[in-house]
Amino acid sequence: MLLKQTTQLISALTLLGVLSACTTTSRTVDSDDDAPEYGSAADRKIPDYAPDGTASSFEDGPVSEPTPRVEEKSPFGNPPYYEVDGVVYHVLSNGHGYREEGIASWYGQKFHGRRTSSGEVYDMYQFTAAHKTLPLPSYARVTNIDTGDSVVVKINDRGPFVKNRVIDLSYAAAKKLGYENRGTARVEVAVLASPGGRQKAANTDGELEIPPMEQQQDNAKLYVQVGAFADEMRADTLAARLREHFRQPISLTPIEVNGQRLQRVRIGPLEDARAAEAILSQLNQYSFGSPRVVTD
Repeated sequence: MLLKQTTQLISALTLLGVLSACTTTSRTVDSDDDAPEYGSAADRKIPDYAPDGTASSFEDGPVSEPTPRVEEKSPFGNPPYYEVDGVVYHVLSNGHGYREEGIASWYGQKFHGRRTSSGEVYDMYQFTAAHKTLPLPSYARVTNIDTGDSVVVKINDRGPFVKNRVIDLSYAAAKKLGYENRGTARVEVAVLASPGGRQKAANTDGELEIPPMEQQQDNAKLYVQVGAFADEMRADTLAARLREHFRQPISLTPIEVNGQRLQRVRIGPLEDARAAEAILSQLNQYSFGSPRVVTD
């Protein structure tokens, strides 16, 4: 009997975690005794709204797109399956190679400051998103099909639980894609990094390859590595060619591999994943071998 009650309690807590954002809260949850119960169907019907100037970001400094990283699965928001309003959703074990087209919506100040399904605090001014089945956290490039604009987001939440919607972007991400006033847009979602190991995401001109988690460091810097050579003259020649085409720093850094000393030719450090993708595209046009993204 005790085991059964414990199992029921865990199931209830898991569902609450899944519904913690993208489906909850109102302006008066903390102060209005008549507010709907947190996470209830009535609560989810309360309209969301754009920033009205009364809330600010929880992060100091300028906001930038996140750098994709392969991370451990969050202990919250990743049940094998869950149910919302009678619909059962099965969480993917891995987001490798995931692509999807459909309608994107956004969520804003109603949820600002609430816990997301992964346990992180939702900040409508950061580039994040909610997805129903991708493992948390995942990183994806979301492209507005009608305009070609794109943004890299960290998927750390569950939703949207509305028919025919594939992803819910933060207000900041929706604004970058230009649909914050309309409310929805046709988008393509392409996963760049997801729990479970090395991830790759093809783009039109190159390939963005994210190093596996064990090779990453906290606050790691992002580079595009164009080559590694035992012959220092070849490395110097390549670096000189790169400087003719790129304004970013070009560096030569030594490394020993199986007892052999190599000179790595790198572009960077770079601001974010979009900068890396742009460089990969240019390198492909110039036929600069097989570059890849690395962190250090």
